[in-house]
Amino acid sequence: MQGTRDMTLLRTLGIETSCDETAVAVLDGEGRIEAEAMSSQVAAHARYGGVVPELASREHLRALPWLTNQALTAAARPPELVAVTAGPGLVGALLVGVRYAAAFAWGRSLPMVAVDHLEAHLASPFLDAGGGPAAPMPERVLALVASGGHSSWYLIDEGGSHRLCRTRDDAAGESFDKVAQALGLPYPGGPVVDRIARDGDPRAVPLPRPRLHDSRLDFSFSGLKSAAVRWIREHQLSAAGAADPGRPVRDLLASFQRAVVDQLLAPLPDLVAEHRPELVTASGGVAANSELRRRLAERADALGIALRLPPPRLTTDNAAMVARAGQLALARGFWSDPRRVDARPREAWQPPGMRGLSPSGGGV
Repeated sequence: MQGTRDMTLLRTLGIETSCDETAVAVLDGEGRIEAEAMSSQVAAHARYGGVVPELASREHLRALPWLTNQALTAAARPPELVAVTAGPGLVGALLVGVRYAAAFAWGRSLPMVAVDHLEAHLASPFLDAGGGPAAPMPERVLALVASGGHSSWYLIDEGGSHRLCRTRDDAAGESFDKVAQALGLPYPGGPVVDRIARDGDPRAVPLPRPRLHDSRLDFSFSGLKSAAVRWIREHQLSAAGAADPGRPVRDLLASFQRAVVDQLLAPLPDLVAEHRPELVTASGGVAANSELRRRLAERADALGIALRLPPPRLTTDNAAMVARAGQLALARGFWSDPRRVDARPREAWQPPGMRGLSPSGGGV
């Protein structure tokens, strides 16, 4: 992802449909966000307490053409490159975006890049929500991606991105959603938990910080989530429809949030000591959490390392980060054949160059 300092890249149309956000953006050659359009599906999925894959796909089909036209109308000039999230994610949702992007690129004879969703998150801290150019990426970056589906630490260097450690079970964002659901709180749970936890005592409820016997760096959220749900049931807690959820709920959520952040940040000192990064970043929906942002800033300061966080609105799934990841991938010589590109719903593929991309010679 390096090697693009002071380079002007191609004006890029980015498309994101990996889960429940339909998003389109246009970035200019310096990574400025020139136009954005997004349709949230939160209301459509809220009654189910989570994302319904078939419903998500139908919503993407409905919204994507309209959003693309809206973004292109607002952009200064037509795009020269198309970038689309091709995985990981919900296979039906991904296929809507990939097929639309492939047809758009093929019909206009534009180059195309299939982007790994996690690679896009890694690029998001370097975007400027205020309309400025994207910041250059240092040579060595230690990056946390924490969302509803992923929780991992990465090293970004001249060879690309390399996952260093990860959750072995639930993702951090999924844990927030499940605990919120157990209390009767609305979906998505993360922002609601963050708001309520600010008035609670994070030391009030004893919750575990599970450690894995076969790894000093990987982490786990399943046992922590189960312990919080047991506490809710044993103490008959509920916040459904309550204007004030009450002290017991506030304390439980503050304690749970503290434990989640403890788990995410536990590997940081060892990773900094081992890899000596120039910068630490965090991205993904959980990177909007106020306690994570505050404590990550404190930890980075104590370790003597710079920190860069994305604006809160760019922590969730968005097309600007997809467009930027596509620009950086093409600058390194990777592109996709729109006639053969496909969705890759699993995480087991590599970021650019990943399967489906070939260096300086075409897509697979």
